[in-house]
Amino acid sequence: MTKKFLIALIAFFAIGSHIYAQEAEYSDDIDAKEAAEMVKDEGAVIIDVRDPREFLYAGHAVGSVNVPIFFVRIDLPPVETRVKVAQLEKRKEKAIHVKKSYRPMMDENRDFVEDVKRVVGSNLQRPVILICRSGERSAYAADKLAKNGFENVYNIEGGFLFDWKASGMPWGGE
Repeated sequence: MTKKFLIALIAFFAIGSHIYAQEAEYSDDIDAKEAAEMVKDEGAVIIDVRDPREFLYAGHAVGSVNVPIFFVRIDLPPVETRVKVAQLEKRKEKAIHVKKSYRPMMDENRDFVEDVKRVVGSNLQRPVILICRSGERSAYAADKLAKNGFENVYNIEGGFLFDWKASGMPWGGE
């Protein structure tokens, strides 16, 4: 992956929420408490669109179903480079930012819409609430579902980290 592509990918997610706010076709952005009420009162389902590793190891909303919108693939640098970084960290007694050398890649899940249809039993009227880490990938996923016939699609605007977890909503799985 080239540096230009990586910069474009980062920019895409950094400004994505502004783009989605202007062009979004999904129903609405909601907060975690509204989402919990919709699950209880309307039978809404929460879809966590993060990569399975995030869902499993960073925690997730209790009762959410993991259907990734993207899969994260990491291209590792040679082991010699990783050893040199570890040695440098020991000398400096400080962690070093190594994301550039690890080259994260995001591959879109081609089965995302069909997987969500299976979760809701093909009931495209059932309320679907999407959540990710911060609310940007879930906004992208919400728009994708709305464009594919889902009628009641919502995005947790602050995501798992900045809304669900911060609000004290039930979560686990770290």
